[in-house]
Amino acid sequence: MKKIFFTLSIFCLFVGSTFLSSCVSFTSYDSLERLAFADLSGYEYQNKDYKPTNDTTRFMYFTEKESFEAAFGKIKGDIDFSQQIVVAVVKYEKNPTQITTQHITYEQNEIIWLYEDVDITSKATSPFVGMTLIEKKDFDQVVFVENGKTVYIISTPESQERQKKKLEETFDRKEQEK
Repeated sequence: MKKIFFTLSIFCLFVGSTFLSSCVSFTSYDSLERLAFADLSGYEYQNKDYKPTNDTTRFMYFTEKESFEAAFGKIKGDIDFSQQIVVAVVKYEKNPTQITTQHITYEQNEIIWLYEDVDITSKATSPFVGMTLIEKKDFDQVVFVENGKTVYIISTPESQERQKKKLEETFDRKEQEK
């Protein structure tokens, strides 16, 4: 009896894992809608009081002029927030680094920024800024993919509010079922 149970268990594990692995789909970023972009340069992060003791990265997106100028100073005329969004990474690292956009994709209300971060030989000091300009889209999240790895995801306040309401509705329904 134990042998039959053991054999069935192994068989189920093998069949189940094969079935599940064929059901799980991996989306290649290459197959997603690509957005036009322009890397921006010449902007400096304005928070001079922020001095982290360890390597730190800040991830941001901007849909309006006021919040952008609070973080990076006056716009130089290369950004039109009525038609564009800015996505930025600010890195505080010991070694100088350069952030270069590979491509920007858009899928199911997610903006996905794939960029390369490489050490460079320079006498520059941190913070190091990577910034790109893209066409305005409706979106719920910005996904930051650095050197092929997802490193951060930002949800918009509207998306967070929808998720909060959905959780509250689920919790209320479960409480009523008791």
